[in-house]
Amino acid sequence: MKIALACRSTLLEKSLRKFLKGYLAEGEDADLIVSDYPLQSSKPVLRIGAERDADLMKPFSRSRLMIKIEEKIEANRTKDALKHFSIEEESLEERIENAALRFAKELTEIIKEYYEKKK
Repeated sequence: MKIALACRSTLLEKSLRKFLKGYLAEGEDADLIVSDYPLQSSKPVLRIGAERDADLMKPFSRSRLMIKIEEKIEANRTKDALKHFSIEEESLEERIENAALRFAKELTEIIKEYYEKKK
């Protein structure tokens, strides 16, 4: 697990550096970004703050931080798995639709041949 920090508060950043020693990485290499402000990123973001919509409310302990990080990473893995599953489902849907179209075409040809022979 690699974590990047994006904090405006230097005090919070220093605390996080101490709590997350051994897990820290730069933004591109990170699996997760911990931030104290709303941040748009392709990586999952764990937001710490005093607001109700924050993922982790201040004050917090190291153990609570680690639990929230694990939850965020697991939620992201689940989201990615569901995204992958829905792509496969669409592929399956297309395969079924194509098989049904081939079947309908073959059935139509068989019926036409049958009635042409009767004439």
